[in-house]
Amino acid sequence: MHIPLAYGLILPDGAEFDGQPTGGDVRDGVFHLTKRKQTFSFADVPGRPVLSINRGFSAPVNIAMEQSAADLAHIARHDSDGVARWQALNEQAMRHLVTASRLARDGRNLPSAKELADILITTAADESLEPAFRAQALALPAESDIAREIGSNIDPDAIHAAREATLMEVARTGLDVFAKLADSAPKGDYSPGAEDAGKRALAGAAMNYAAIAEGVPDRAKAAFDAADNMTVLSQALQVLTQNFPAARETADALAAFKARFSGDPLALDKWYAIQATSPGAATCARVEELLAGADFDRTNPNRVRSLVGAFSSGNPTGFNAADGAGYRLLAREVIDIDKRNPQLAARLLTAMRSWRSLETGRQEKARLALVSIREAGNLSPDVSDIVDRMLAS
Repeated sequence: MHIPLAYGLILPDGAEFDGQPTGGDVRDGVFHLTKRKQTFSFADVPGRPVLSINRGFSAPVNIAMEQSAADLAHIARHDSDGVARWQALNEQAMRHLVTASRLARDGRNLPSAKELADILITTAADESLEPAFRAQALALPAESDIAREIGSNIDPDAIHAAREATLMEVARTGLDVFAKLADSAPKGDYSPGAEDAGKRALAGAAMNYAAIAEGVPDRAKAAFDAADNMTVLSQALQVLTQNFPAARETADALAAFKARFSGDPLALDKWYAIQATSPGAATCARVEELLAGADFDRTNPNRVRSLVGAFSSGNPTGFNAADGAGYRLLAREVIDIDKRNPQLAARLLTAMRSWRSLETGRQEKARLALVSIREAGNLSPDVSDIVDRMLAS
């Protein structure tokens, strides 16, 4: 066994302690773990430090350690290592969102995200950090990740409510910062380089927060109308569909995008996927409408994945609607697709692999959908094997 773990000790003032420990193998700021149990001791540390471990993802391992919210916040604010800083921020956000989701599920008041909001806003405004890092820091854990962390009795609507409340608190608190950053995308000729890509990502993330705080689609629609590249165009369209699905501006943008890229299959796949991942139970009806459209090609695997796959795998609230409509839609499509493309049908069906982790009402509706697939008859071995495993597990 040899596990190299890069480390740092972050002092109360944010500086890093440069003393060397005794005990064990330590080289160039790296603990080299070669035994099942090892001890490293530091002397003359001026104040209680916070340990930053596995910096730069120096070893492909998961680390279980006790860190308070204050310790995570300290690393998120001061660590010089980007990986450790992001991990601390993500862990802090995840803890908050899991707690808030459970409270929302029980119908209780949600906790304030004041400290998390302060760190996110400070990070976003820190021009000493790379724009790509700041954009990544602003991305809260996805609803699917929160669900996996909770593990059982999952209520997707409660998770969505908790995440949306957190986004709103961060957005309103940092509106001035986000409004400024939303207009910071590179101007002039498009460059695919990392620097400009990072700036576009940051501007897109900030645009989403600003639009949430302002509560109107004007900013995103203006960005859509002025966009001269696909990145900004799709960012703006996602902000519109995610936050203002029923707005006239969103309908106009969707129509304009489709008309502009009617001859571009990849762009149209994106158009379908953006709509399929709009949160909320109403999206199921929109997916049904798109499936029934004369220009939807059911024989095109990429097109099917962009709509049915994106809906079932990337829309927790829409697919897991409490009335079971999302499950019934997927079951019907899997049965139909299996006749032409068993591999695609089987891949789509894996969206239901975690159905037993849902709360009991959704569990039963998901089970009935799986049973309807099994009872359809004449299934391919691919689909038959997966549905049998899901029902037997």
